[in-house]
Amino acid sequence: MSFFAERLKSLRTELGLSMQELADQANVSKSMICKIEKDEVQPTIDVAGRLSKALGKTLSEMLHATQTTQVIFLPKEEQAVWEDAQGIKRRNISPVIEGLKIEWLHVELPPNASVVKNIPVGGQFGGKGAEKYMLVIKGTLNLKVDQKNFQLKKGDSLYFDPSYPHEFYNSGKDMVELYVVMKHP
Repeated sequence: MSFFAERLKSLRTELGLSMQELADQANVSKSMICKIEKDEVQPTIDVAGRLSKALGKTLSEMLHATQTTQVIFLPKEEQAVWEDAQGIKRRNISPVIEGLKIEWLHVELPPNASVVKNIPVGGQFGGKGAEKYMLVIKGTLNLKVDQKNFQLKKGDSLYFDPSYPHEFYNSGKDMVELYVVMKHP
């Protein structure tokens, strides 16, 4: 069973939530939660993020065991990698430390892949006080944040409040790679 599936079931049970209650809070179907907990399917990054938020955790906290020390060496082969059905790879390059609400990710976005955040959980996408930073290291990334369009090329960065609807996508023929830093409230 995947760490995410185990963690999902464990936290849901610990919080005394039925599958239906979690489904309602995360805007995910009960049957999807059941399949994830049985390790029959891998959820998309968006679904995993909504489930994490509904459980009061970051996605990184759902993918890694929490570290307790302040000096942590995290070799590449020990960094959790999440790949969804579109082939989007998200590698968590930051350790998960209890109480630290920052995630540092390396994301690979294949041609024609996109991530859309149009349905806020609990009324906001990242929660009040959340922040998102992006830095493109390869290719060209197209973004739409609160109806404003941006095109980021290698070396370009963007900061935004993730409580606004946003979408990023790769309309090119080559892989786009970027770093994303998310600060959670």
